[in-house]
Amino acid sequence: MKHLRPFLFLLGLVFWAGCAKEEGCTYLEACNYSEDAVVDDGSCDFNSCAGCTDPTALNYDPSATVDDGSCELDPAATTADCVSDVDFDNYAYPVVAIGGQCWFAENLRSTVFQDGTLIPEETAATFPNLGTPAQTTYNNATSTLNAQGRHYNGHAAASTEHGGLCPSGWHVPSELDWMELESFLVATGSGKRMGQALKATSGWAQSGNGDDTYGFNASGAGHIWPDGGTYSLNYYGHYHSSTLTDGGNVLVRGFAFDSDQMVRETYWAVTGCSVRCIAD
Repeated sequence: MKHLRPFLFLLGLVFWAGCAKEEGCTYLEACNYSEDAVVDDGSCDFNSCAGCTDPTALNYDPSATVDDGSCELDPAATTADCVSDVDFDNYAYPVVAIGGQCWFAENLRSTVFQDGTLIPEETAATFPNLGTPAQTTYNNATSTLNAQGRHYNGHAAASTEHGGLCPSGWHVPSELDWMELESFLVATGSGKRMGQALKATSGWAQSGNGDDTYGFNASGAGHIWPDGGTYSLNYYGHYHSSTLTDGGNVLVRGFAFDSDQMVRETYWAVTGCSVRCIAD
């Protein structure tokens, strides 16, 4: 009998192990569902599913409610082969490659068209009455010119007269150019905070600076409004496109001190905004 006791003990262990049931969450819809669980232990979580919540990511999980940092983004590998700077109208503009595009990294400050013809200089007060290209300096201040460049009306931005505002091999970005930039920002993980990624790291009011992730260096140059006034220096910055609407207005991109977004807006062609140049 003594020899049977160890055998019976082992037999009991085997029987107990065979009867034991794996506990866990057995509901397929739960975030923590366990395929090994046989007995539900009440631990199912239906509210805090961890995963990639960025819809632009390659591994986006539509069921995830909490981002776990696992998002894998398409690096959008195409990188433009850009020159380091461009000399135009006695000023050297730094150039930055963003995706497949080459952009000026500063606002345009030229007083001439591509062929050297002078761009008419007007005061802000006369802008509302103009139907032709014009440029001005915000409040006629040299310090603002040096920091923010000049303001051009929409007529100038959209004009191809005398070769346009930008130097040879460059042009004022069209709506399609801006859209290509936006697509690259989405592909590289900045789609939800385009403004923050493009705004300069200094100069914006009330600590509204950006991260300048790509070297675009967007500044808050304000604008010349259709009432002839100058507004919003360091608070808002708007950039003309060369694209006109059917009504003759201009499509622009806007940045704000209190927002991490870049917005698409439609402005009257008499409005004075900043201009960037992009390579052909």
